[in-house]
Amino acid sequence: MRRTLKLAAAAVAFACGTALAQSNEIRIGIMLPTSGPAAKSGQDTLEGVKLAYDIINGSFDIPLPFAKTQGIPSKGGAKIRLIIEDHGGRPERGAAIAERMITQDKVHLLQGAFHSAVAAPASQVAEKYGIPFVTGTSESAALTERGFKTFFSVTPTSNDIARDFFTFLAEISKEKGVPLKSLGVIHVNDNWGSSLAQASEQLYKQYGFEKLSMISYSSPVADLRSEVLRLKADNPDVLLQASFDADAILAVRSYQALAFTPKAILAMGASFATPDFIKAMGKNADYAFSHTKFDSALIQKRKAAGEVNRMYEQRAGRPLWDAPARAFTASLVIADALQRAKSLAPEDIIQALRETNIDGADTISPYKGVRFNEKGQNVLANGLLTQIQGGQHYAVWPKEIAVREAVFPAPAWDKR
Repeated sequence: MRRTLKLAAAAVAFACGTALAQSNEIRIGIMLPTSGPAAKSGQDTLEGVKLAYDIINGSFDIPLPFAKTQGIPSKGGAKIRLIIEDHGGRPERGAAIAERMITQDKVHLLQGAFHSAVAAPASQVAEKYGIPFVTGTSESAALTERGFKTFFSVTPTSNDIARDFFTFLAEISKEKGVPLKSLGVIHVNDNWGSSLAQASEQLYKQYGFEKLSMISYSSPVADLRSEVLRLKADNPDVLLQASFDADAILAVRSYQALAFTPKAILAMGASFATPDFIKAMGKNADYAFSHTKFDSALIQKRKAAGEVNRMYEQRAGRPLWDAPARAFTASLVIADALQRAKSLAPEDIIQALRETNIDGADTISPYKGVRFNEKGQNVLANGLLTQIQGGQHYAVWPKEIAVREAVFPAPAWDKR
C-alpha cells in the first residue's frame, strides 16, 4: 500500500472548482511545508496557490489573464487539479514526494517548495524524469546554477535580495548621515540561509563595510542566546537575517532580552513578513525591515492586486502577504505556459516556460515582468522593502513605491 503523508490524506484529491473528468484535467503537484518550522507560512502559501488555481479554473471579473475564462482555453478548457502534500521542511521527504507524484500521480508539473533545501532534491528528481518544476518561493541562488533544463524560478534569488539590502543601506546611510562599517548575518544553516551569507560575503566590501560577522544555527532551535551573545560581542551596525517563522520570533526575543540593538535588522524571506510575527512580538516587531514581493502599496500599482487581496483575506482570514503572493504569481506563470504549450507533453511545457514573456502589469507582484534566462531564473524579478511601524508593514523602498519614510537608526528596546 502506498505510504501517504498527513496532508495527503486530506488533500491529495483536492481539485479547484468542481470534480473533473480524468481525461480533461491538468495535474499539478504542490509540495509545501504545512507542518514544521515554517508551518504557518506554508499554510498561508497554500491558500495563495489554491486561490490562483480557483481563479484559473473558474470565471471571475478580475483584470488578470485566465480570470474570465474557465480552465486553460487552448487545451479545451481543461482544468487544473492540484495534488497537495506536506513536506514538513524535510529534504528527503520532498524528494520522495516528487518521485511519487511523478511516477504514481502522473503529474504534468511540480510546484513548490518554500524551503530551498527541499526544492533542491525535489527538483533533482524532476530533472531525472524530465518533468518541469516551477518555484515562486524558494530563493537560494544555487537552485538555478545547476545546469538543470526543467527548473524555473519566478522569484528573486538571495543574490537579488542581498543586492537590494546593500543598495538600501547605502542610500539611507548617506541620507541620514549615519556611517555603516560593520555587518552581521544570522541565518539558518541550510542552503537558503547560507545563500544569504554567501551573497553578503561577496558584496559587503563593495558597499563600504569593513567587518563581517556571520552566525549560523540549525532549525528548529530552542535557544539562540549563545548566538546572540556572539553577535552582541561583535556589535555590528546592521544585521541581515534568514530565519523561519518560529526562529525569527525567538531571535528577536533574544535580541531584546540581551539588549542587542543594531541600527537596523533586515530579514530575507517570509519570517518577519508574516502577520504572525507582528502578533507574537507586539511593539517589539517595530522597525524591522523585510524584503518582500507584496505590500498593500501595490494595490495602487497593480490593477488586480486589490481584488486578489480581498479574495485572499476572505478565505484565509488575513491580508495577502509575501509568500502566498509569490506563489500566486508563479501559478499564473504556469497557466500562461500551459496555454502556450503545443501539448501537455513535458518537453512542450518546458519549451513554453522558456519562452515566457509576461509584463509586470499582468501580475500582482512588484516584478518588472517574468522572463527566464537560460538557467531558468526570472531576470525581471525584483522586490521591495517594508518596515514595521506601529504594528503594520509599510513600503519604504524603493522611493517610487514608498508610502512612509524609514525609521533609521532603530531606537533602543527600552525606548519603544
